[in-house]
Amino acid sequence: MSRGRLWSARGAGALVGAAVLLVSLVPATPAAAANSTFKAATLNILNELNQADFVHDLELITAKADLVGLNEVGNRKAYLQNWAADNGWWLYAPEPTQAANEALLARKSVFDVLDKGSNFVCDTNGPGEVPPARYHNWVRYRHKATGRSVYHLNAHANASIENNGRPEDLPRTACAEQQFQALKNLAAAKKDSGQVIVSGDLNVDFSADRAYGYQKFPWQVFEANELPNLRSCYNLYGEKGTGTHGNRHIDYIYFWKRVEEYREMWMTDYSIVSGTNSDHNGVVAAFTISS
Repeated sequence: MSRGRLWSARGAGALVGAAVLLVSLVPATPAAAANSTFKAATLNILNELNQADFVHDLELITAKADLVGLNEVGNRKAYLQNWAADNGWWLYAPEPTQAANEALLARKSVFDVLDKGSNFVCDTNGPGEVPPARYHNWVRYRHKATGRSVYHLNAHANASIENNGRPEDLPRTACAEQQFQALKNLAAAKKDSGQVIVSGDLNVDFSADRAYGYQKFPWQVFEANELPNLRSCYNLYGEKGTGTHGNRHIDYIYFWKRVEEYREMWMTDYSIVSGTNSDHNGVVAAFTISS
């Protein structure tokens, strides 16, 4: 080999070695999709069920999610406390029983509890009368995989407040209208310190509400407005199945949807959970959340 060729080979080898050394010293670029996933669910478990049927529905919905909002379970609080302790879940079901109706569960392996609270909203007919007083329960969690704060708000509106999207002229309807606005206000108050998920039986059918557009019902209060704001699983991905209560889609999962440059959490899909003993089907929504 000539001297020129020898030096060319040596120079090329040195350059390759330097390149390998440089690569080994520079930290790897973080993966662009450094996201984690979890699921949130809602289920109204009919309070008239016997214990075995109640346990079936509870285990059905908790097997499919990491955050769960329940309705009508206040009289089962003692059982839920024991079940949660035995199965690795956080439970928030505050006093009084009317507030405990809207219980919140979170899987301990996925979330830590940072804060929690319960807001009285309205009582249509006075203490102890039907329908029960309405409360909004909320918990602020730390998502362990990402460190992000996630709020879960849970609610249950009065029944028989709408007819094909039109409000019934009843005292309980006025209470529900007050409740929807209070729920929107609560979500807005929490959004600056965490990601927000809202769940519950709102007793207003999604498609009928959107078609009629009553200004004090969920479509107008939560969704028919610009971002950032609440958006439901039905708004994003359409109505699936035959309904969550008969042929009506009245059980919702929302999240506070931000404009893209500030987006840290996203609902990627949802499904209807049938096979319950309750008169409601459940809803499970999948989320991604960034680190």
